[in-house]
Amino acid sequence: MGARGLGNIRLKTKFGLLIGLLIAVSLVTNIGWTSMNARAQMENELREKGQVLAQQMDAVWEFMASNQERLEQISYTSEGVYQGLHCAIVGRSIGALFTSQSTYSTKFVNFNPRNAADEPDSFEAAALTAFNEGSAAEYYEIASVDGEEVFRYAAPMRIEENCLECHGEPAGEIDVTGFPKEGWQLGDVGGAISIVMPLDVYTESERSSVVQDVIFFSGMLVVCLLVVYLALTYLVTRPLARIQRGVESIQHGNLDVRFAYSQSSREMNDLMQEFNAMAAELSDSYEHLETQVADRTEQLARTNEVLERQRAQLEEVNQRLREDNQYKSDFLAMMSHELRTPLTSIIAFTELLNNESAPASEEEAETRREIEANSRALLLMINDILEMSRLDAGRTEMAVEVTDLGDVAGIVADVVRPLAQRNGIAFICEIEPDVPLVRADFEKIRHVVENLCGNAMKFTPAGGTVRLSIERAPEESAVLIHVADTGIGIAEQDQERIFERFVQVDSSVSRKYSGTGLGLALAREYVDMHGGKIEVESELGRGSVFTVTLPVRAKEA
Repeated sequence: MGARGLGNIRLKTKFGLLIGLLIAVSLVTNIGWTSMNARAQMENELREKGQVLAQQMDAVWEFMASNQERLEQISYTSEGVYQGLHCAIVGRSIGALFTSQSTYSTKFVNFNPRNAADEPDSFEAAALTAFNEGSAAEYYEIASVDGEEVFRYAAPMRIEENCLECHGEPAGEIDVTGFPKEGWQLGDVGGAISIVMPLDVYTESERSSVVQDVIFFSGMLVVCLLVVYLALTYLVTRPLARIQRGVESIQHGNLDVRFAYSQSSREMNDLMQEFNAMAAELSDSYEHLETQVADRTEQLARTNEVLERQRAQLEEVNQRLREDNQYKSDFLAMMSHELRTPLTSIIAFTELLNNESAPASEEEAETRREIEANSRALLLMINDILEMSRLDAGRTEMAVEVTDLGDVAGIVADVVRPLAQRNGIAFICEIEPDVPLVRADFEKIRHVVENLCGNAMKFTPAGGTVRLSIERAPEESAVLIHVADTGIGIAEQDQERIFERFVQVDSSVSRKYSGTGLGLALAREYVDMHGGKIEVESELGRGSVFTVTLPVRAKEA
């Protein structure tokens, strides 16, 4: 049963179970304790009886031994044969007579006895050994004989002065009874008195005593626990039931419930007083609740009106922002489109002029190159603005196809290499042989690589180097495109900002490097559309490395 199941049991039931458990444990403990005490008392009583019987038998033995001289005077026949009452014979005979007339059994035992009937059993042998070693003055135990539980007791028989005539020295000499002497000395153990007492009467008495004690103890325990149960009911459970009914009344909306002083206990009175105080506070709170609800409702209404006005204002502002943004996009698209037509014409006429006639002088040739270069740069800026407008409007789509990055690098190299030669910059293009084909938008990837290489050329002084390299990524599911230069570098605080729109590192009025600041922003947008990423590592004065991680299979979304 879990904690929730235990919590659903009534307090009276728990105390009833606890009281029942206490009764059971107490009864078992009382039975064990009473049985143990009764057994110890019985054993002690039997030991005392054994001591008395052993002393009586020893007294008979001593009496016969001390009067042996008188008996010997009339114990010999005319032929000199001894036929009298010897102490051993008398003791054995009295023990046999005592055994036949009672339920007890007595005999005299010894190692190497003169009579085979006095041979010791295992208990008697252990007793004789203990007596000879001097480790015990008596020996007893409760044992089972012939399937019957009995009390066995043994006491030592010490050699006295009058015993030496038949059992003393020299050993082996024939005594008056015709047996060889044992050679014992005064104080030696000459044997043991063994007594066997049945326990049936004592066991029955013990059982009766235990039953009586258990009945008395059980009655007293039941009465005491019943009194405790009734007191608990009066002092605890009944007041708690009243409090529970009061709580239920409050739950049903009756806040006028109050408890009077109780005779149960001080703790219950304190609890009831706390309940009364709580009920009074709830009643007061409920009386003012409607007023508070009305006030809160009015405040909420005023707040909702303010929020509604603010929402309307925000909606108006958002509408203006959308209109402004649309106006900006339309304006940029229109201006860019209108600018592309004359720029295309200028570039076409410049190429036509170069094809039809050679420049008359170096100055004219430089002028022609400047016109063509600036026209192309301006056209590139306009294309970037148009593409960014399409991205904002969500009109840019991916044309995913199988793409060979070697072709991309070749096209970019053909565009960048003349610019590098004109600016005195070394351009290196390296493609690893294991670069796989990728699924990507060819034009967008070309735009990314061309933009990165163009930026590298722009910010690398004469005598520098720009390196384009393409390799397979270690995880083999992507391709790495590196564009490294030895240019001016980018400060650490500007390395993330350069990917934002219309941002350049040099934003001063008299900045040295031209451009719209849209190239890297477009590059990041295109790379993100493919599910890749673009990163930069740079240090001022030591160049930059842009790395594009392009998945082999682009997201076709």
